[in-house]
Amino acid sequence: MNYRNTIIVVLTLLLLSLVVAQDVPQRSDIEDKYLWNLTDIYPSVADWEADYKFVEDNLVQFEKYRGKLKRSAKNIQAVLDLDSEISMKIDNIYVYAGLLKDQDTRVSENQGLIDRARGLNVKYGVATAYIVPELQTIPEKKLRKFIRKNEGLEIYSFFFDNLIRQRSHTLSTTEEELLAKAGDLFGGPRKIHEQLTNADMVFPMVEDEEGNEVRLTRGRYYMFLLSRDPEVRRRAFLARTQAFDEVKNTNAAIFDTYLKKDFFLSQARKYNSTLEMALDADNVPVAVFDNLLESVYGGAGALHRYMDMRRKVLGQDEIHLYDTAVPIVEDVSLEVPYEEAVEMLIKAFEPMGEDYVAKVKEGFNSGWVDVYETEGKRGGAYSWGTYTSHPYILMNYNDTQNDMFTLAHEMGHALHSHLSNSNQPYQTADYTLFVAEVASTFNEALLMDYMMKNTDDPKLKLALLDQWVNNFLGTVFTQVIFSEFEREAHRMVMDGDPVTVESLNQAYIDVEDKWYGDVAVIDDGYKYNWGRIPHFYRRFYVYKYAVSYCTSAALSKAVLEGREGAMDAYMNFLKSGGSDYSIELLKKAGVDLSTSQPFDDAMALFDDLVSQMEELLLE
Repeated sequence: MNYRNTIIVVLTLLLLSLVVAQDVPQRSDIEDKYLWNLTDIYPSVADWEADYKFVEDNLVQFEKYRGKLKRSAKNIQAVLDLDSEISMKIDNIYVYAGLLKDQDTRVSENQGLIDRARGLNVKYGVATAYIVPELQTIPEKKLRKFIRKNEGLEIYSFFFDNLIRQRSHTLSTTEEELLAKAGDLFGGPRKIHEQLTNADMVFPMVEDEEGNEVRLTRGRYYMFLLSRDPEVRRRAFLARTQAFDEVKNTNAAIFDTYLKKDFFLSQARKYNSTLEMALDADNVPVAVFDNLLESVYGGAGALHRYMDMRRKVLGQDEIHLYDTAVPIVEDVSLEVPYEEAVEMLIKAFEPMGEDYVAKVKEGFNSGWVDVYETEGKRGGAYSWGTYTSHPYILMNYNDTQNDMFTLAHEMGHALHSHLSNSNQPYQTADYTLFVAEVASTFNEALLMDYMMKNTDDPKLKLALLDQWVNNFLGTVFTQVIFSEFEREAHRMVMDGDPVTVESLNQAYIDVEDKWYGDVAVIDDGYKYNWGRIPHFYRRFYVYKYAVSYCTSAALSKAVLEGREGAMDAYMNFLKSGGSDYSIELLKKAGVDLSTSQPFDDAMALFDDLVSQMEELLLE
């Protein structure tokens, strides 16, 4: 054995470990006030284990009611009440394990907990799989008679309405049990993609503006895109492309498996397409999806004007998509420390009233938020929680204005959940993903309005308008582009076309070319974008961002203009949870999605924002 070489390898590994330790903070380096407090769900893993055992031991209780639901309303109420009790505990079990895992994806014990939680959820699905098919065999007239004559079933009235609506897509008890048993298998592609892109992928080192070699991370990628040096932006983009190029075949195989799983389910449940199945879960007509894409594409002219304006301001011969994040206004500070962001948000949310602001303060001061990026922590941002816990917010805060808007976004989710849980019973507290992004983007609109009204500096106003337009780019245009690609990817499977790296690459580039035409350079590396979007593993979720943003633009405008009843209507929406179909809840709040008007109005607003920027640049 060559001992000299062995010593060199060991010393090299030690040096690399020191670089990594200094590169991204460890969780132990962060003050407690910047960490979420998971003991508010379970004081310890031992308490988690106790609930896990309770659920595991009591799943057998569901068997007592199998085949007996037709007999009486009493049996129906008993099984649904049992289901609510078990389901609440499973929510706590799953969310606690998921949050624990996400704060450090490297910890195998935490990964083991979430795996067990997923397995328990599958067992629960199998144990309860007979309930809906058995209820579906009860004639509607008899079922509604049961509901009328048993006060305990009133709390489940919306559940029954939805159940009756979906009768044609509910399978037999045996078939539903079989699908339930495959639940863990069906979740495989999403789990594998998450592990590949969060835990296993290693991003290259990138040279920053000072010539230092810095390891690229998801959080730092955006920081590089803010650089005024186009070469820094290009290097960051190429580094990310390299990382996804190295796993492209594995990534494509995972996505192909996921798409085929969804196609199988759509066929099994007798839908005409995966898109129809996805939208029907929220009782949303496919026409809403089509109207969104058509209306937003109608706004592509303003998008092209903005991209050309940005190219000219940056002084470039051509503009790349990775050039859209860098501020077009120089000498306007973009650094927003976390504490300053919190203060700004509290002021921005004052139009919502004292109760709303008090809840926001509670969230910031009571262990709701996990603030900073740390080694092994899941990237991105989200809000999550359970009916019996307060919401939790994961951030990877890097002191940018964009991070402040993200914080406003996630606090919107958190307050929506908090108000729904506080005002609805468990059975109707959980709102759908279709409306989930309304409250988040509403908060962004409040923040933007506050910042615009509190400055007379034309440079700052231009910077804020640029931020606003970029919000549209990220939440409407980009999500619609993603949606169009997603529809094409699912079509490929439906039509039996091969799903490969090459076909996915081509499909993605074709969509980007359609939207940007000759106004922007679509670099070759963007062909791998399909491989980095985790929301593609939540069928037709991304279009909901765009719908929600257009909806919240209308709702926030009404509230900020002081229209009579607008704030009360919006607050009632936040408190309504899932007590009605999403489209009906939004209609009560003041937005009718049965027409394309909300989308057309949003595009008119986008056009106006671009025009305001053009006018300021002429001054």
